[in-house]
Formats: sequence, structure tokens, C-alpha cells
Amino acid sequence: MRRSLLAEVYNCGSHPYQNMLRLLPQIKTQKLQNVSIKTRNLIRGPLKKNIYFHHIPKCGGTSLNRALQSCYVKWNLWESSNVLNLNSAASWQSAQVLFGKELPPDVVDDSAVMQLREELLFYFMSLGHVHYLSGHFPFSTLAHQYYGSRFDFITVLRDPVDRWISSYFYNNYRQQSSYRKIAIDLDDYINSELGRSQGYEYAKFLGGVAKEGSFMNADFVQRAKENLHKFQLIGFLDDMATFQKMFAQRYGTKLRINTLNQRPSKEKKLNEIINEKMMGTIKEICSPDLEIYNYAVDNFKSGL
Repeated sequence: MRRSLLAEVYNCGSHPYQNMLRLLPQIKTQKLQNVSIKTRNLIRGPLKKNIYFHHIPKCGGTSLNRALQSCYVKWNLWESSNVLNLNSAASWQSAQVLFGKELPPDVVDDSAVMQLREELLFYFMSLGHVHYLSGHFPFSTLAHQYYGSRFDFITVLRDPVDRWISSYFYNNYRQQSSYRKIAIDLDDYINSELGRSQGYEYAKFLGGVAKEGSFMNADFVQRAKENLHKFQLIGFLDDMATFQKMFAQRYGTKLRINTLNQRPSKEKKLNEIINEKMMGTIKEICSPDLEIYNYAVDNFKSGL
């Protein structure tokens, strides 16, 4: 919330103070919500169960992460370290140095990054003071084996075609210096190796770590489906109301999910350029993730 508001102020043109005044009600509302959450946690106590939120990119996780994180917020600022979020950009940069690999924004084989993130996940889960953990980590069988009893594993899935489209426009809209900036148009992206690899994103983030080589194969798709059964709670972006009900039933706490990382107006306009032929190709690209997603729907989408 804070980052998006500041970005809007920064890009406000020649009338910054006028725009700041317009944004003040939103800032005030956020502060009041934070006070309300901290007061609730002071009375009831923070959430007692530790949670690991397996945040798959462009699945609505930023908003949910904020809501989940708030369950652990305390008035005592010195105890804020009980919540930990992975810095994706920093892990990307670190992997280049540690493994001696150049990783340009359009690289497909980012196994070095995923390997480092798995190691970080294991380390973070071993820290006794961490009660909530989130980030773009790969699923780790080892971490689940050792810390599955200490952390509940939670994730949210999104229709793979919608996720693919959102990922392209989000990264295309990023600043030129971004570590995952996409600087080519949609036609070229659809036909690129990176664009094709995005149809295996669930296989990549749920199938485990490819130490060397590709995650774009049937084995990773199958492992992703198997690993879904290791999660305590799986939500679906098109039905977050049900996820909130399930969360409240399991943990006795209601989540307040606000919408963050909203699509910029530029993205909404660009989205209109996708014609029927493009959409057909995108669906074909996403067929591996659609297999995983449909499996999740059949097995975990509740009818509450």
C-alpha cells in the first residue's frame, strides 16, 4: 500500500501537494486499519500457529501476504522480527555472485536462484523466532520434511492463462533496471523461450528444485500435483471469500484482504491487444500449468 501510494505521488506531475491531499484519506485509512489489527492482536494475541505462505508470482499473493502478516503484528516494535519476507531481487543478485552465473532478465534457467532460495527457506524456517514466512520460494521437500510440523503450508493459485498474461504485462511495465524486466512486445514474447517457460510456472514453483537442467517436463508437473497434498490450505484467486472462510475456521482469525499491486491503466489498455489467435497460443503454452491447476480445483476447491 505504502509503496503504491508513494509511487503515485512521485508520478503526480506538476501538482504534487494537490495529489498528496487526495491520497491522505487512503493513508489515514491504512493507519487506522493497522491500529485496529494491532489492538486486536494485543487482546487476542498473535496467531499461535506458524504459517509459511508459498507465494507463487502473480497469483494475488501480495494482498494476501499483507493480510497474513498482519496476524502476527504486535505493538512492541522490537518483536517485529517474527515476520520474514524474501527479497526476490536480492536473492537474484546474490545467486549471480555465489554461483558465478550471469542471469539477465530474460533467462529461463534460473535454477541457481531457486537453489539459493531453497537454502534460504530452510535456514529461515530453522530460526526459532520466525512465526510467519513468505516469498517466491520453490517448494522444498526437505523443508517440508523437517519443518512441516512447525509451519502450516499455505498457497493461492490463479487461472494459469490469467496469471501468464498478468505476469507479462507486469514485467513489461517495470522499470528498465528491474531484474525481471521484459522489454519485448507481446508477439515476440509469445514466441520466446521465456514466454514458453511461463506456462510451467506452477511446475517450477511446486515441483521442487531443478538443480541443473529444465523444470519444463512431465515429471515436474506430476511432482507439483503430488506436492499440493502437503499444503494445509490452498486458495483460489477467483474465490478468495471461500479461502477467508476456511482460514477463519482453521485458525479462528478473520483475514482483511485489501487489493494491492493493482494493474496499471497502461496494462489494462495493452490487455485489449490480445486477439483470439494470441489467446489460443497462450492457452496452449499454459497447458502444463492448466493440468496442475485443474487437478487442484478438482481436489482442493471447496464448495463452502
